[in-house]
Amino acid sequence: MGNRGPGAYDPVRITNSTPYNAFGKVEYASIFCSDDNYSVQRDETWVASSRGVCLVTKITATVKTPSGNVEAEPYTSSGTSFSRFAIIQVGVNKFQVTRVVSAKKRR
Repeated sequence: MGNRGPGAYDPVRITNSTPYNAFGKVEYASIFCSDDNYSVQRDETWVASSRGVCLVTKITATVKTPSGNVEAEPYTSSGTSFSRFAIIQVGVNKFQVTRVVSAKKRR
């Protein structure tokens, strides 16, 4: 899947769990890693084309609501290898980018 070299991290995935479309930027720790601009429709997931060994330091999101664009609270880190994130609604016109902790679903 993709051009993952040895030791490469999974590409960043951002799930938009809000009822609105959103866009933003994934920022990486190294100057050798180019930041990713993304846009993601509501209830869909954006996946970066590649990542290599780049650590994520910040993910911003702007949510396009009927009352205008709203800046979500960004995800920030000193540098994480995690790859799964989500844009969630936490209040009236309040949004947040958060890391998704993978939980096994029990049936």
